[in-house]
Amino acid sequence: MSKLSGVIPPIGTPVTPSGSVDEAALRRLTRYLLDAGVNGILANGTMGGFAFLTDDEQIRAVSIVVSETDGMVPVMGGIGETSTSRAIQKAKRIAAEGITDLTILTPYYFFASQEHLYAYFSEIAAAVDLPIYLYDNPVMTKNFIHPETVARLREDIPHVVGIKESNQDCLNLQKVIELNKSDSFSILTGSEHLIVVGLQMGCDGFIGGLHNICPHIAVALYRAFQNGDLEGARQYQRDLMATFEALKYGNIWGGFDEALRHLNIANCATGAPYVTKLTAEEADKVDAIIDRYVGPYLLTAKS
Repeated sequence: MSKLSGVIPPIGTPVTPSGSVDEAALRRLTRYLLDAGVNGILANGTMGGFAFLTDDEQIRAVSIVVSETDGMVPVMGGIGETSTSRAIQKAKRIAAEGITDLTILTPYYFFASQEHLYAYFSEIAAAVDLPIYLYDNPVMTKNFIHPETVARLREDIPHVVGIKESNQDCLNLQKVIELNKSDSFSILTGSEHLIVVGLQMGCDGFIGGLHNICPHIAVALYRAFQNGDLEGARQYQRDLMATFEALKYGNIWGGFDEALRHLNIANCATGAPYVTKLTAEEADKVDAIIDRYVGPYLLTAKS
């Protein structure tokens, strides 16, 4: 099992007006990320819209990404579920699509104790023979994996090989790294605002929805950091944050859709009831951000 690192965007899932996966657009988005030089792709993650896709459309989205990627980079398949039985069923279906790794979000809706979470991940891990990444996103799930629980799962289950940590508490991240950093366990930050900080603390890479729009900047940041150019990495971080302003329009999803439209990738990557129409003025502001921060990379790629 190879350790994942670098830039791993949680790919959005373009959809048709009826809510089914827009295959042609999803393939375009996959190719856009690959051409930018990303190190992996997470399909059916939070930005992939698992929460508004049917089970069958989630599986179809994963299958399309695996097909279009064609082994160029690892493809992680994401699961977000409310119970162990539902998660095991979904894990088996997604694993059958040819993914390289499985990412499992904590269960959501009901509050879960650390023992509940330990049992949840353990039982799913016993049902599938794939490298497993824990996914901690307490803002969205209200369930927080303690660093000690992460360590316990890593020690007890050999194919628990990493974590996507979207908790923006740096003290928590520090504890996760202290207890779990190793050559075989990958720690990926999910906080777009703290990428350089996370890398300096010891993270192996990062996963962020913003990078669907500007994968070139994310890749440039990672390469600068790897080359010891800390100031360059910080400048790319500033550019990422300036690009993030596009997602402040339309409750994230409206800005995301407009950016994808402006890039001629997809018309919509949002399902009901979250589809948010921007005003003409808001759309112009999103387009201007994309032109300023993403446009130069696209021009370079074409030249």
